[in-house]
Amino acid sequence: MIPTEFNRKIAEIRDDRVRGASELARFGLVILAQAARELPAATVGEWWEGLSALAVDLAEARPSMTPLSHLLRRWREGAAIEADMNLAAARQVAAARAEVLIEQSRRAVADCAARVAELVGAGRTLMTHSFSSTVLESCRLLKEAGLRMIVTESRPLEEGRRLAEQLSVWKVPTVYITDAQMALFVARADAVLVGADSVLADGAVLNKAGTALLALAARERGVPFYVACESFKWRDAADPPPVLEEMAPAELGVPTWPDVTVRNLYFEVTPARLISAWIDEAGVRRIAG
Repeated sequence: MIPTEFNRKIAEIRDDRVRGASELARFGLVILAQAARELPAATVGEWWEGLSALAVDLAEARPSMTPLSHLLRRWREGAAIEADMNLAAARQVAAARAEVLIEQSRRAVADCAARVAELVGAGRTLMTHSFSSTVLESCRLLKEAGLRMIVTESRPLEEGRRLAEQLSVWKVPTVYITDAQMALFVARADAVLVGADSVLADGAVLNKAGTALLALAARERGVPFYVACESFKWRDAADPPPVLEEMAPAELGVPTWPDVTVRNLYFEVTPARLISAWIDEAGVRRIAG
């Protein structure tokens, strides 16, 4: 049985509406490292069973976010717990493995952002939707190079505000708009840059609802549409279909009307044909033709 403290942390990941997929994946690994050191157990077998169950529950907390499940799977596959290992040693190995993956994730974000900055270059106007730690880091690298931004509010919880606030601190000229103004402003951008919660095997992107509309508007106006995310967000062809998480209707802030159903789907799939390039820590990917 998973202790109450860790169940609370699983709920924190499930209910989080602020952090992006990479941030939540690293938080999941932080929880796992803590549990590796502290989970009550009398034997290695009992401890590993409890730790593995926690990893499964963490991965299932946010099914739309591939890096959470992928990093936890990499942790399990690379933990290297030997049958004859004592409990103290096993705890150290499992915790250290989680910490290595946390650092690899951070490094991948930094390297991905560096690739973005190289591709975009100086003096550009970028447009984005929702919040991405990779997009944020890309902006940090470009802030002294004449960067200008167009940021959507990203309803219903307005994740775009977090990015706009940081851009203001950095003194990056920024236009902040409602989601409904996407098509009006996209032609003023040199490129659209978004992050991703997951990338399907064919290159289609799972991201905040509204991303596909922005991609369509960008295609209509001839504006490049770039997706920047770490390679561990790519799903394998054998993975199950992505889950489009739906959140509480109350987040939309409307009353209950008779015969009116309020929907609050957070994620959607943007087809690969609308994407100009995918940028990860290894470089820039494009579909031939």
